[in-house]
Formats: sequence, structure tokens, C-alpha cells
Amino acid sequence: MSDEGGDGVIRIAVCDDCSEVVEQVSEYLSEYRRLKNRELDVNVFSNAEDLWEQLKRCRCDLIILDIELVEMNGVELGHRIREELNDHDVNIVYISAMDTYDRQLFDVQPLNFLPKPVDKEKLFRMVDLTAELLSKSERVFVFENKQGTFRIKFSDILYFESYNHNFKIATTGGNYEFKSTLSEIMSQISESGFIQVHRSYIINYNQIRLIKYEEITMSNGDSIPISRNKRKEVRETLMKFGGEKL
Repeated sequence: MSDEGGDGVIRIAVCDDCSEVVEQVSEYLSEYRRLKNRELDVNVFSNAEDLWEQLKRCRCDLIILDIELVEMNGVELGHRIREELNDHDVNIVYISAMDTYDRQLFDVQPLNFLPKPVDKEKLFRMVDLTAELLSKSERVFVFENKQGTFRIKFSDILYFESYNHNFKIATTGGNYEFKSTLSEIMSQISESGFIQVHRSYIINYNQIRLIKYEEITMSNGDSIPISRNKRKEVRETLMKFGGEKL
């Protein structure tokens, strides 16, 4: 697994303590590489500890991870990736023999869940979606204020907040203010993982740290309220993002 980025290669880690599952997924990914003519860098691991040591040295784009690992399980590893590494970009797909999932899994923001035996077409869709998200991560939001014109990568945006006919954009590099309208903002960020959770807030799904019933905590620690009339819609959207499509 290389630590280079931006070269069109999709870096994938497969982690399962069952060698048959690892072999099967690896064969599917080899077939995907041939069919799609897309370059994949695939590394396999039989336990979460080895994968964790690797991730501390270099990141990847997609982790296909067994939930029921023995010592450090997939849930614990997912939390360590999000919290200790502060990596909210890597896509995690959990594979499991179970058909129900604990609520704590959703705090890890998994891209999807795949039951065992792994379905090849579903796995292909997850790699396709990862490629799509990687291409979208380079999109930028453009705005102007008195200081000039700014271009902020979507992946660096935490949320938008409206107040007094102005907007604040909170990013990983600081906050900015500018004049705009909700429709103008939405026209730039449509279908890119942003969710309006309140009439005053639009958040970036990929920057969520914790989801609660009434609020969402972003990766920088800011708490964003979910308005009462948005809760059902937000819950359904988050389930959708954690499911078939982000």
C-alpha cells in the first residue's frame, strides 16, 4: 500500500481472519481490475492489528473489513481510524455473517454493509462508488467576499451556517464569511454528500464525527442542531448515505 495519492490508483485493504473470504474478495477485485481497466492497489490482512499498523504509516481509499475479528474487532478499528487517525475520508465497507448491526457501527460512518458470502456485484458497486467519491473530493466551492475570491475543496468543508442574510463556511483551515443565497450554495454542492439538517445549517457528511437524535458533532468538535421538522428526513438520508449510496 503506497502513501502516494492523486495518481488515479484506488488503494484497497481487505481484512478478514477467514482466508477463504480474503481469497474470494481478492479474486473479485482482480476481476474488477480487468473488467473496468482501473488500477487497484490491494493489500490483504488477517487481523486488525496488522492493518492498524499499516494505516498509521499510510492511508488507503477503501477498507473491506470483517466485523467479527478476534482481538481488535472491526468496530473498534473503525473507531480508531476515525478518532485517533482523524481520518474521515477513507471508505469502510463492513462484511459480516450477521444480518443485523449494532447502532454503534453507524458512528464509524461505514459506506455499506456486505453480508457473507460477499456478492460480487455489490462489491463492484462499492469500488465504483469509492472511485466516484475520490473524483468528487477534488471539487471546489467558489465564493467571494471583501478579501477576494476563494476556492475551497469540498473535502475541506465542515458546514455552512446562515445568519443575518450572510453565510459562514467552516473549513478544516478556518472560517470565512460571504454573502449568498441557499439556492446558490446548493447549486454548487448538489449530490456531493452535503445535507441540510436545519434551515441555518448544511453539513458535510464526510466530516461527521458523531450522530445523535437532536444534533450532529463535526470532526472539529462543533455541534450542529438537527431541527425537529428535519429529523426524519436527516435520519433517512444518513441511513441512505451509510447504505447503498452516499
